[in-house]
Parts: sequence; structure tokens; C-alpha cells
Amino acid sequence: MAANRQQGGYLAAFIVAFVALPAGAIALSSNPIIGVILGLGGLALMILSLVGFYRIKPLESMND
Repeated sequence: MAANRQQGGYLAAFIVAFVALPAGAIALSSNPIIGVILGLGGLALMILSLVGFYRIKPLESMND
């Protein structure tokens, strides 16, 4: 899956965000407060993981 610890951490964050984002959208119908919290948390985690992947990408070519 991941080649190093940083990639593993960002991959785990991405998977959690991938679950939390649609869970927040679904929870909006039953409890809007929980839905907004889940949705915004999932979105923030998704952005964090994508920025992290982008930041560590240049380091991969240095290992070759």
C-alpha cells in the first residue's frame, strides 16, 4: 500500500475522509448539526491528505 510512514498516514487520513464526507451528507437529513460537522471534518481531512500527498511526491524521486 504505502512505501513509507508518511504515505501510510496520509492514506489512512484519505480513507477516513472518504468515509466521513458522504456520511456527513447522509446525516444532514436526520441531524443537520452532526451532518455539517462530519461533512466539514471529512472535507478538511481530504484536503489535508491531498496536500500531504502533493508535498511528499517530490521525495519519491530522490530515493531512486
